[in-house]
Amino acid sequence: MPIEGFKSSGARLRWLIVMIVVLAVMPVFALYLLRLQTNSENALAGARERAATLARDGANAHAQIGQQARLLLEVASQVPAVRDVTPECDTFLKWVHADRKWISAIFLADRSGKAQCGSIDNVRTLDVSDRDYFKKAMSTGKFATSDALIGRLTHRPVVVNALPILDAEGNPRAVLWAGVDLYWISQVAAEASTKFGGVVIAFDRNGRIIANQPSSPDSWKAGEIHDTPFVRSILNAKSPTIELEDPSGVTRIYGISRLQDGGVTIAIGLKRSEVLDPIERAFRIDFLFLVMVAAGSIGGALAVAEFGLLRGVRALKTAALRLKAGRMGLRVKLPAFVAAELHDLADNYNAMTAEFERLAYLDRLTGLPNRRYLERYLSGFGDGGEAAAHKPQAVLAIDLDGFKPVNDSYGHAIGDRVLTAIARRIAAVVDERGMLARVGGDEFVVILPLGGENGRDAARAFGEEIRAAMERPVEIECMALPVGCSIGIALVPEDAHSLAGALAIADAALYEAKRAGRNRVIDSAPPLASEAMAESESRKPHWINQELSGLW
Repeated sequence: MPIEGFKSSGARLRWLIVMIVVLAVMPVFALYLLRLQTNSENALAGARERAATLARDGANAHAQIGQQARLLLEVASQVPAVRDVTPECDTFLKWVHADRKWISAIFLADRSGKAQCGSIDNVRTLDVSDRDYFKKAMSTGKFATSDALIGRLTHRPVVVNALPILDAEGNPRAVLWAGVDLYWISQVAAEASTKFGGVVIAFDRNGRIIANQPSSPDSWKAGEIHDTPFVRSILNAKSPTIELEDPSGVTRIYGISRLQDGGVTIAIGLKRSEVLDPIERAFRIDFLFLVMVAAGSIGGALAVAEFGLLRGVRALKTAALRLKAGRMGLRVKLPAFVAAELHDLADNYNAMTAEFERLAYLDRLTGLPNRRYLERYLSGFGDGGEAAAHKPQAVLAIDLDGFKPVNDSYGHAIGDRVLTAIARRIAAVVDERGMLARVGGDEFVVILPLGGENGRDAARAFGEEIRAAMERPVEIECMALPVGCSIGIALVPEDAHSLAGALAIADAALYEAKRAGRNRVIDSAPPLASEAMAESESRKPHWINQELSGLW
């Protein structure tokens, strides 16, 4: 469970680093999105302006052609061959038409509406008496312009300009008229289609299709009337531009213009998707590049974090978990390139751990290692371990004689001073030859490494040195306080295969020394303890803390 928790914490820290990097690049993403929106709006505004401009240009072109047509009719009407309807009338009108491609045809009709001469063969079969422009010119005697219509001979959309020829009394006796071809629609359509898939649609005031270039949708044919929401939206548009979805499902930006004569509405449509595609394509490329940069930044940040941060955090976390589990004596050593702050933290952690160990493992009164340290020392060797079996050692269990009466008679303050003095005497004997620990109120343990063949004799001689050091009374405030000691000894591997087992036998030997009259050293356990050790080395001295018994 602790390891899983640690991994979870590590993952959270990584995600925090990723979040930091993401937050760092988010403003750039926001700027890119804002730039996309701005560029799209600018492109749409430019497309609207372009569509409106093309529509205005078409209307202006038609107006200029209309003026030219009127001037041409006024000049031609003064020619005698036309006024008098001579045989040269056809030849003259064909000559006029030949150099002016914007004219679909030019005719002269009498007052009944029948053609008398013209620029197209078979002209005398034509009767325009039913045309509104003819009726208007005859009734008013003034120049008249038709709505856009489909020519009966040319079958092309035209706007007819009609000029009455007056007699001497000022009454119309004939009408000279010219069909102005809407050829300029093709030019505007060609210009519109060069960019953004432009189309040109022209309607008359009744919704009749005058022109549709390029032809779309296919169902729309010139001369047909269409009363649909799409057509009505264009005919009723109040603004110069409008955005609509045409019957084929394509959304276009339409520029709309109306001719001053002829009742024609021109709609120039630019495909919205083609307006935005270049911008969105460039944005996608830039956005992909930005995502790659962000991913690289995140990967680089994680690599740097792993190398300079997370390794140190894991080492500190592991050390903290071990400290929590009671495993002291470990120090944190971070890799060289981990952040300096983590090195400072590791140094502080090591100093704190050292202080904890001092408080946990040293006896506060005597300054000697305490019982917890001894337990750690014993567990570090391992019970019955092979290494311990090949290292001869002696375990001495020491208990003071005569200390309780001193403590009872003079109080704990004097007792503590006596214990401190006794500890110094034992420590002077032990010196650097072994390890001395205070494990109880007046109990001590010595672990003595042995060398040579006479280990038991050496251990007993060492015990006698300690006992002899206690023969001199302890002097406290001019008082000589006699305190002796009893010592039990056990050897590894002769008596037990582990230090823990030897300590249990030494403790039993200590009590044998107490029963035998105190102030003595016994280096063998009584039979009962020996038999117990033979069966199991799980017996522990009486002072072992039950909560820490798992160490044995």
